[in-house]
Amino acid sequence: MEKQANIGEQPTQQISQNPINQSPPVPEKPKVNYWMISTAVLIMVMVIGGAFYFLNAKKDIESPPASQSTREPTITTLPTGSVTKSNQIRVFGVIFTYPVQWIPIFANYSDGKSLIYLAKNQQEAQGLVGCAAQGACSNYSLKLEDFGNSGVWQTHTIDAFIKEFRPDIQIDSLQKTTIDGREAWIGYTDAMKLTHQAVISTGTQQDKSFVAIKATATDKKMLEDYVAQLPTLIVNEYKDTKPKEISLKNGFTIELTSSLTTEDYSLLSFILDSLLAPQNTKQSYHYSLYNEAKSNPGSFFGPNNPEDDFLNGKYYLLTDNDQLKDGTYGTSQVEIKLSSTGVKNLGSYLADPKYCQQDSDCQYRANFCSIDVFNVYHQFDTTWGCGQLDYESLGNYEDLQTKLNCQSDIDVKYDSLKCVNNSCQAVNAQAVCKQ
Repeated sequence: MEKQANIGEQPTQQISQNPINQSPPVPEKPKVNYWMISTAVLIMVMVIGGAFYFLNAKKDIESPPASQSTREPTITTLPTGSVTKSNQIRVFGVIFTYPVQWIPIFANYSDGKSLIYLAKNQQEAQGLVGCAAQGACSNYSLKLEDFGNSGVWQTHTIDAFIKEFRPDIQIDSLQKTTIDGREAWIGYTDAMKLTHQAVISTGTQQDKSFVAIKATATDKKMLEDYVAQLPTLIVNEYKDTKPKEISLKNGFTIELTSSLTTEDYSLLSFILDSLLAPQNTKQSYHYSLYNEAKSNPGSFFGPNNPEDDFLNGKYYLLTDNDQLKDGTYGTSQVEIKLSSTGVKNLGSYLADPKYCQQDSDCQYRANFCSIDVFNVYHQFDTTWGCGQLDYESLGNYEDLQTKLNCQSDIDVKYDSLKCVNNSCQAVNAQAVCKQ
């Protein structure tokens, strides 16, 4: 509710000037030394004036005028000691552990590649926040880029594939080795040893893939520490995990706040995987985001995802990470607030879009490429394309339009929506031509 502050009329202050009362003539007194009096008065005035000037000058130095102040870049400042910080970068099954004092600064993609800076202190991190949003910082200590999970044609070996299709990776100058039992190539690519490349196999022989990481540094010691850490990388078999496959259905309410904006879901996933990762563990976890589907009555379509800023908003989170607790996670760039929700069995609702406990949990709406009865939670994700829109149990859009000879859109009529055996169903659903 919007509150209004009523400001009443303020009474006008009137200052009256009383005439100075003149005293009657005073009889002449003995002569006094006026030079002494005037000199004392002058000294007093100078002392008081000097003190006044000094105090004002000091005030001006401590508090510069508003016109001279400069606006600092927007940055999320987190209270010291209240934030759970990760010390890992996790992407496509690769887990890289960095020194706990380093600070990750995520950046928007540059030339189609993932990008992250590792600052050595908080002052450097704050300086990187603004340029990271643009995808390019010229002054940094350590920059890691690429991170793309690249599939390899079955007719190629990984090194042959790289030589033919990734000439930017100087694989002939790298040393072949193994990392966590996986085939890998690592090495410096310049005489100054300020650029390093690593190629790590992440897929099996049947489904070959690799992650490439290019490291560029202005701080040679940080790059050396990074390279020394490479043999300890952990590589888990990467695969997309559907919500129904998540073993422990832990549901949270999550609020994201960031000075970085993005409309790329893969960057959002990269940040969640890295900043919510518990320290000192080899296990991989999965994170799926949801928002509430408040579709209009008579409308099939569910909620619209934000088009320009995925990192500032409220969501529901489904994860198999059983180490997550209520609290604040992240860095000075990204703040992630997790809290338990009052919805009983929220994980079950999120894992199964049709799960329900009562009839009011259900609504007839779209769930990306299909339209049917679902609960009120909708997975936050981006789709690459649907093809023919599917009306579950009724058929796809084009077939129904042809069958019904509709000259307009398809509509669906039903008697009621029911929760039957914890699954949302439409009673007597029928496709008709929209009037």
